[in-house]
Amino acid sequence: MKRIEKKLHRTLLNSVAILSRPIRFILLSVISLSASAQQKILNFTDAYTGNDQLLTAPLPVLVEWKGSQQLVFKKANPVSQSEEFFTANLQNKQIDAITKPAPAPGLLFSFPPKISLPTASPDRQCGAYVRNNNIFLVEQKRPTVFAVTSDGNDSTLNGAASYVYQEEITGSNTMRWSHNSQYLAFMRFDESNVPVFSLYVTDTDEQNGRLEKYRYPKAGQKNPTVRIGIFNRTTRKTVWADFNEKEDQYFGVLRFSPDNKLIVKWVNRRQNQIKVFEVDPDNGSKKLLYEETQATWVNINNAASITWLDSGRNVIIGSDKTGRTHFYLYKRDGSLINAITSGDYDTEDLLAIDEAKRILYFSARKENSARLDIYSIRLDGTNMQRITKGNYHFTNVWFSPDFKYFVANYSNTTTITSSAVFNTKGEKLMELGTARGADFNNYAIPRKQFIRVKSTDGLFDLPVTITYPLNFDSTKKYPVLMTVYGGPYSSRVFDTWNISLSEIYWAQQGVIQVSADNRSSGHFGKTGMNYIYRQAGIYETEDYMAVGRWLKQQPWVHPSKLCMTGFSAGGRMTLLALTYGADVFDYGVAYYGPPDWRFYDTQYTEMYMSTPADNPEGYQKTSVLNWIHKYKGMLRIIHGNSDQNVHPQNSLEVVNALQEQGKHFEFILYPGVRHGFRGKKWLHSKQELAVFINKYLLN
Repeated sequence: MKRIEKKLHRTLLNSVAILSRPIRFILLSVISLSASAQQKILNFTDAYTGNDQLLTAPLPVLVEWKGSQQLVFKKANPVSQSEEFFTANLQNKQIDAITKPAPAPGLLFSFPPKISLPTASPDRQCGAYVRNNNIFLVEQKRPTVFAVTSDGNDSTLNGAASYVYQEEITGSNTMRWSHNSQYLAFMRFDESNVPVFSLYVTDTDEQNGRLEKYRYPKAGQKNPTVRIGIFNRTTRKTVWADFNEKEDQYFGVLRFSPDNKLIVKWVNRRQNQIKVFEVDPDNGSKKLLYEETQATWVNINNAASITWLDSGRNVIIGSDKTGRTHFYLYKRDGSLINAITSGDYDTEDLLAIDEAKRILYFSARKENSARLDIYSIRLDGTNMQRITKGNYHFTNVWFSPDFKYFVANYSNTTTITSSAVFNTKGEKLMELGTARGADFNNYAIPRKQFIRVKSTDGLFDLPVTITYPLNFDSTKKYPVLMTVYGGPYSSRVFDTWNISLSEIYWAQQGVIQVSADNRSSGHFGKTGMNYIYRQAGIYETEDYMAVGRWLKQQPWVHPSKLCMTGFSAGGRMTLLALTYGADVFDYGVAYYGPPDWRFYDTQYTEMYMSTPADNPEGYQKTSVLNWIHKYKGMLRIIHGNSDQNVHPQNSLEVVNALQEQGKHFEFILYPGVRHGFRGKKWLHSKQELAVFINKYLLN
């Protein structure tokens, strides 16, 4: 699609000219990751269009375990843009290159052209797809296509998710096959009562542009009604699960149990109660398996996670009902057997279950909320042991079939990431690869430090990473660029290795780069998140202000050059930082952030804020528009005019409020850009960021 390209304004041209000349730069000493580092000097183009994989190489990815003594893995080659395959033998510690393994057997039928959401059955003999908001079935053994539904239209969607479900809960496709390929479950949405939001789209050859219309329910407005259908492949009939479609409610992603019963998560509109039902696929009747109520909210995507064991007789359920996420063992009838884990920490992923020995393997943020370690514990909750050793962050963990070994990536802030095989004593048996890229030794890597900063109320030690300028001199004063996201369940700060060409570039330019998380980001469990209930944005901004104050107390930070930037939720945090937090933050670059919760969708917003009618004080208090009078720094607002998630209405409301109060600011609108930047518009946004940093922070 043709996109409108604008000429860069004079400031941009001057900045690019500056950036293309040799950079004002002093060679400096850094932590000695490589004695042969040549300290290559980057220009802007290198930093933002160069190949980061030549700096930080792709790590090995496990393909499969072959028994317990051999595994197959693959690595991406950043030069040839191809995949290379290897075997690793644990007995002789040898790695050998192999040809690409044969692909899994293909489908026994063909999907027709011009369809959406093709969904193949597990037996590969049948597939469902969506066309014109109806579901159709194609089979290997039958020559004709079968229409599962026929009532689809502009406001009735079968199989394909309504917008709020697509964005927040299910993704685009709500269809799920049973394990035996007998049943196809799906959701049917009636959007007829959902308000329509129109976007004026300019990325078109049409002389008058065009309007895109979306059924987008904003906070307090009507949601689509939902029915859950179960199609029987043998009888060619659909039964409907026994839920009242008129009730104000949400349904989670559909799943099937090992014995092919449909498992449905249900949450009320208030989103403080969750129920898990088992639905009979033959008649639609339901049976309650589990329920939970919290004083604040339950997250339908995280709450009541279910892992089956003992051939479906028992289940492990994950819950944060105590303020921390832990595992619980239940009978299938819903009766609790025992808590498996407990304590003042959060479990993360259930990695493996040795049913014969009754041992659960899992990751948790126990030793440090910014690091994941691997643990084992008996299913009765006894004999918990930490498996991994050292102060490292362990990810991408895969256990061998006999549970004696596992593959994991590990690193920390000052140790480059490696992939290795370990035994369940935590002993490293062999290395599989490292993230050290082909050009790694050509650069001086800036020093990065992981620290904690106390929140203003003294309740939380907030995690922060600081990337220092190259040739850092503690007697000088440097500007700070602080990048945040800030939404709940969204930790961005870990004690892990992370470096990019752009990060090196700004370290060469003399900018201190900071990343920080707040109390709701996930480091402090649901306990930390609960603080933001009905006032999402206030405590988070206060936490970032605490980090900002700490930074400005350091003798090496310029007292009037603290800049925040962020995308989406991070854009909202930036808007709040420059208004509510104007006494701390001097500059901000806010990308498509929602300033007022009234303008965002029902499910996400109401989970934390309730409705505007129920919580008018909270909506007013947390609105950026309520704090415009405090603004005194320099803010740049950036938005795409085709953003279907955070509508451009959001930024325009801030622009209007700033204009009404006579405030000076900058605004860039990107024609045709959705929620996120790609291609030339992305590069332009980075060029403009460089202009901003050079003009206000480095000038």
